[in-house]
Amino acid sequence: MFDDVYGTPEKFGLTPVGELSADLYYEFSILAVWQRTEDGVLFWETDSGCSCPSPFEDMTSVNELRRVDDVAKFVREARAWVSGQDIKRDDVERLIRKVRRLAKKWEAAA
Repeated sequence: MFDDVYGTPEKFGLTPVGELSADLYYEFSILAVWQRTEDGVLFWETDSGCSCPSPFEDMTSVNELRRVDDVAKFVREARAWVSGQDIKRDDVERLIRKVRRLAKKWEAAA
């Protein structure tokens, strides 16, 4: 078994921040956000598929994740990804608030 950013984030120097997951039957559709432990930089990515593979199992490097350099852009893309999926709006807004708060801390420390 190989390590991946979702199953073993600590091996990549990442801490999970949160995720949005559609309620699907024998499938997954996930948007996940991580924070790099050493410097607080935020990353995110989405993955979907049937229940056979594990989420994000092909992502074995931080370089495969999208960096949150522009929080407004992340918010637009996250909301677009959520559109049409069975995800509660409150969950979406909660994750967005958390990303905004962590991004402000990271920017202030940089």
